Amino acid sequence: MADHEKSFRTTDGVRLVYDDHGTGPAVLLVHGFTCRAEHWAFQREALVAAGYRTLALDLRFHGRSESPTSGQRVSRLGKDVGELIEHLELDAVALVGHSLGVSVCLAYFDLFGTDRVRAFAAIDQSPKIINDESWAWGVRSVEWANVWDCVNGRYQWGNPSFEPPMPAHVGQLLAEVGGLTDFPPGAVLQLMVDHFTADWRDVVSRVNVPSWVATGHFSPSFPLEGMKWLAETLPDSHLSVFENSGHCPHWNEPEAFNREMIAFLQAALR
Repeated sequence: MADHEKSFRTTDGVRLVYDDHGTGPAVLLVHGFTCRAEHWAFQREALVAAGYRTLALDLRFHGRSESPTSGQRVSRLGKDVGELIEHLELDAVALVGHSLGVSVCLAYFDLFGTDRVRAFAAIDQSPKIINDESWAWGVRSVEWANVWDCVNGRYQWGNPSFEPPMPAHVGQLLAEVGGLTDFPPGAVLQLMVDHFTADWRDVVSRVNVPSWVATGHFSPSFPLEGMKWLAETLPDSHLSVFENSGHCPHWNEPEAFNREMIAFLQAALR
């Protein structure tokens, strides 16, 4: 095990692995569905260089962490984040989530509040995925009538044609640390159903810490209006739109993304 690679056991007995680099104010990076902690490499290097202790968790079912038969709920993943924060005795951490990781952070806030968090960054994730009479800014094309087909891979949700071509540096990263997880059919179906059908909108207005919302102009999943709603509804927030990015601005435009992220953290954690 590398010096930076560590692990702990959750209250339901699952071994979760996380990376711990650098010293200074703590930033905890929470990846999206099928990703892993090592996919934050571009941000980790920039954060450590800027003087931050940079923590990246492999969520359960992902990367080096265990894949139990239980806990396929976003709320359990949020509890895992809370237990890691408690395990490390952090009391002024910044949470940075991408995609599913944003929902995991909102689940954490729902369970534990913001007492131990100083800042929150949300990258391209709506608080509600399904579009219906109450919400028009979820994942494109996802409705209650087709959600079961969506999560089973029988219906094309989002609009992949919006996503820009993968930059060479991202392809190199995935080749070096491993690509997206290809789960066996049905292996994480319960988690997908829970993620798609959840509604975190009531939590957003209670996240009373400085926040930052980041999205890509060409997001294949989410309309810009929803990201504006998120930034306007978080009590202390602003929005950045990366003009050459899709769902992953922290990959597509890492230098520009890191500059804005670090400027946000410097203001929020001072």
